[in-house]
Amino acid sequence: MEAKIFKVTKAVSYLCIIYGLIVLFLIGPFHIFNFFYLLIGIILFLLCRYRVWIRKKIGMKACRILNGLILTFVTVFLLFEIWIVSFSLRPCARDADHLIVLGSYISETGPSMDYKARLDSAYAYLMENEKTIAITTGAKGLNEPVSEGEGGRRYLIEKGIKEDRILAETESYNTAENIANAKKLIGKDAGQNRIVIVSADYHLFRAYYLAKLAGFQNVSCKGGHGLFALLMQYYTREFFAFAKELLFTRSV
Repeated sequence: MEAKIFKVTKAVSYLCIIYGLIVLFLIGPFHIFNFFYLLIGIILFLLCRYRVWIRKKIGMKACRILNGLILTFVTVFLLFEIWIVSFSLRPCARDADHLIVLGSYISETGPSMDYKARLDSAYAYLMENEKTIAITTGAKGLNEPVSEGEGGRRYLIEKGIKEDRILAETESYNTAENIANAKKLIGKDAGQNRIVIVSADYHLFRAYYLAKLAGFQNVSCKGGHGLFALLMQYYTREFFAFAKELLFTRSV
């Protein structure tokens, strides 16, 4: 049994290292979490390589405790991932008063693939629900030519959405600020309006949680599909991002 566990763990370490390198190739080393799978792979490889020495050093009892902690973490992680995947499959409401599009990176050539997927999803909704007003969100990052909110607004206008149906929020740097500032733009009675939040599928559950904290009573979500090769990376990061919100965010 132990030999099988060792072989599986070693194989997983190789897969994590390969996937970690793919992540770095696709999106670069610009965020610390982009190294996550590479580091996990290296750690697992080292645990396999020096398992006998580690066992002698810390003892069998400590090894069992460590294994139990790892198993508990993996179980909680997998249950959460099932939760957020199932949430992303829920249908969104029709005829919303406002559609809040959560921003993502924008370059000189236009929205990133992730942001474009969100905007295309928003465009499809706006075409089907002609009374809905869109709010594109996001400030200007260091390497961005314009704010994410303004870039998103221009993209939707170019696709044919009328200017008077799009508001741009350009001061927010994270999801909580996206939602809080969009609420200010909506104005009085925003909490009672029918709201649909558009973001990447993996991001919807956290966005919904923060929208509820912000006081939106009637809110649903609509997903946009980005680069599929990075979904595992983004779903993993979402676990830690939501844990952070749960522990430290009390209001929006």
